[in-house]
Amino acid sequence: MNILKIAAFSDGERGGNPAGVVIQPTLPADREMQAIAAELGFSETVFAMPQGQGWRVRYFSPEAEVPFCGHATIALGAALAMHYGDGDFPLQLNQASISVSGQYQAGRSAPPCNHHRPAVHR
Repeated sequence: MNILKIAAFSDGERGGNPAGVVIQPTLPADREMQAIAAELGFSETVFAMPQGQGWRVRYFSPEAEVPFCGHATIALGAALAMHYGDGDFPLQLNQASISVSGQYQAGRSAPPCNHHRPAVHR
């Protein structure tokens, strides 16, 4: 399983708000998502899988599933752009439908609401 560690609102390798990002063909079981989030130790980890024309998304803190996380959504936008190219990505959350935009150019990600490159660690 490929787990990205992306800091939204960062200035390259400095600062930012880190989140774990997991993009898989199918979502892991609830217990596994919870265990991964706890092991990473970030305030939130986002899990995404393709669904229809968009993405099914769930967020987990180290303690429990949470309904939404802004910085993890921004990190997901950066990750989706790195993997699938620039675009607007529809997201289906547990209780809402939203979208996130992402851009990737020459090794630099530009998630929405952030004019700095996010720090990406693999």
